[in-house]
Amino acid sequence: MLPITNCMSSFRISCSIILDQIKSENKKIQLLLLLVLTASIISAQTIDELRVIKAAKAAEAADFQSKADAVKGEIAGIDAQITELTGWTISLNGTMTFDFANSDMWQANPNPNAASSSLGLVVMATANKDQAKYFWYNKGIFQKAWQDVDITIPGATEEDDDLFDQGTVDIINISSLAGFKLSPKLALSTLGELNTSLGNFLEPGTADLGIGATWLPIKGMAVVIHPLNYHMAWNNLGDLQSDRALGAKIRVDYGRSFMVMGGKVGWSTTFTSYQPYSNPEGSVTLQEYTWLSALNFEVWRGIGLGIIFGLRQADLETFREGITEEGVVQKFYQVGLNYGF
Repeated sequence: MLPITNCMSSFRISCSIILDQIKSENKKIQLLLLLVLTASIISAQTIDELRVIKAAKAAEAADFQSKADAVKGEIAGIDAQITELTGWTISLNGTMTFDFANSDMWQANPNPNAASSSLGLVVMATANKDQAKYFWYNKGIFQKAWQDVDITIPGATEEDDDLFDQGTVDIINISSLAGFKLSPKLALSTLGELNTSLGNFLEPGTADLGIGATWLPIKGMAVVIHPLNYHMAWNNLGDLQSDRALGAKIRVDYGRSFMVMGGKVGWSTTFTSYQPYSNPEGSVTLQEYTWLSALNFEVWRGIGLGIIFGLRQADLETFREGITEEGVVQKFYQVGLNYGF
């Protein structure tokens, strides 16, 4: 009986030890679960606190933004008062394009040894004075572009040429429009306009001087209709020729700026045309039109992308019987870095 008693005693002791270990492990698991739960509660409290802080900062930022908008409004009001007192609104925009390419024994090129570069400059300026009884609008468009290509032929003597020796675009358009207002949207007006180039001044070119009426339908837009206009034109095809006639002048100027995705976009366009009242038989017509436009996308502090394009039709400049056709449309465009203020 003694061995059996000893075995039962040992079994009870083993069971007791196992139960104690299980209780100990349960306590550890419970403690671990408690720690995880506590960490979750603390994390949730931290996230809630951060959300509260974020909301407070957002409200603070909104308050600052409203104050900044109010200051900007005050600045705009001051600018309007300055414009009203001085009477003049002046703007200046410039676009520049530049590129450079060079190849040295690159056989895939039509000219394996060649260097090319181009430079383009455009300046658009306005000076406008708008009063209750009269207005005076002045606008100038100046554009010049050059291109240079140097080709090296092995064994041939190299010729030294000038930098940017080939002109590609050359435009001057200057206008001055003054008017006496009959109403806020209608005025009696006079217009002087010059359209030519820097390198070949008045070869070709046109000049106009006329009187009539101007319609001001919206801010930034002027529609000029002058039934009495004296038109002078010159060309440079062969011997310099000139002609002049009375006719009707129509000119439309429009400019505005607006915001797109936080950036400023500026649009300026000018359309001008002349229609003579008579055209002698056998002579080239003086009828013509010109459309010049500029679109500017501001990216950072006045710097952005500028696009300029133009169309012009003037038979006196392009038509030669048996050589060129009538109604040839002259075209150009330019894309580059823009700066405006």
